[in-house]
Amino acid sequence: MNERFAVMLKPNKTILGACALLGLTLLGLGAMGPWQDLNNEPLPEQPSVALGVQGLLFARPFVLEKSYRHNWRLERPQVKSGLLLVLEVDEVFSVPRNTLESVLYIGDEVAERLNWGTGSGRVVAICPAALGADGLPALDLLSALMWYGSPELPERVDAARVQSELAAASAAGLVPLASEQIQIAREAGGALLQLADRTALEREAARLVLRFASPERDLAEGFLTPLVR
Repeated sequence: MNERFAVMLKPNKTILGACALLGLTLLGLGAMGPWQDLNNEPLPEQPSVALGVQGLLFARPFVLEKSYRHNWRLERPQVKSGLLLVLEVDEVFSVPRNTLESVLYIGDEVAERLNWGTGSGRVVAICPAALGADGLPALDLLSALMWYGSPELPERVDAARVQSELAAASAAGLVPLASEQIQIAREAGGALLQLADRTALEREAARLVLRFASPERDLAEGFLTPLVR
């Protein structure tokens, strides 16, 4: 055999050792249950019953020139308007997970959370809502329930599941937030926000993360990084 090829085919112990270590690491991650994080620490158990949000700090209506698909619903409907919200939530919901999570619902819709609320207990969320006759998103916060439902992947939730979760929340005794709190949140949010598209909406949401949930600054700055075209 040509000596050059003989050298090339000779096993490299360093490379083989690294591959073996990588394989064991991946095997360990594969065996790690959904109840553990990457530091092998057990995650707090998620509630099996509906649990309402603790408060509303900010609410601002928005309208987009260009719609986008709501990927946090099985039907993936087009979204062109809705509300940007900042919610106060129980700390059990602020722990990042890579598996089923307690889905955030507002009224009869799945809300898209931009962050977990880690270290702050505050979640910035986008809640789609169709426009009403007055040209504003027709989501009545005074009557809408805001809660975390049973664990699921949001992208698998359909209209029937939303109604089932809403019925469970009502049966659990959940009620809308106080009107005074809603009014304060609306005043903090301000007038209708008119934006070009989903990217502009994400940037507005990221600024809210910086303002209300600063421990997740890195996440917000990722949304605010200029796009490379």
